[in-house]
Amino acid sequence: MWNFSIPYKLKHYLDVLIQPSLTFSFSPESGYKGLVTGKPAFVAFARGGEYPPGSPGEALDFQSKYVLTALGFIGFTDIRVVIAEPTQGDPVLTGKRRDEAISNATAMAAAF
Repeated sequence: MWNFSIPYKLKHYLDVLIQPSLTFSFSPESGYKGLVTGKPAFVAFARGGEYPPGSPGEALDFQSKYVLTALGFIGFTDIRVVIAEPTQGDPVLTGKRRDEAISNATAMAAAF
């Protein structure tokens, strides 16, 4: 997470990927349609603080909302997510959460 959203280089990369007739189409009759279908996507999010669903911090999480919306727009429906948070603060807590995220990612990779 970078200032509640994504780094500009990732934004640029998504802008390069999200192109008409390459990753999405548009017609007046049916609107926008994602062209990247039938494939899973994996996203790892890392944040210095905590922004869990239902918390006050959730409203500040534009990182996952942006990336998941972009991937959904181009057609991904099977998006697998791992979140490492918090990455700053108490070393015991951050280490535990990091290890949990790595374990979750490893399990997802085995079934990918």
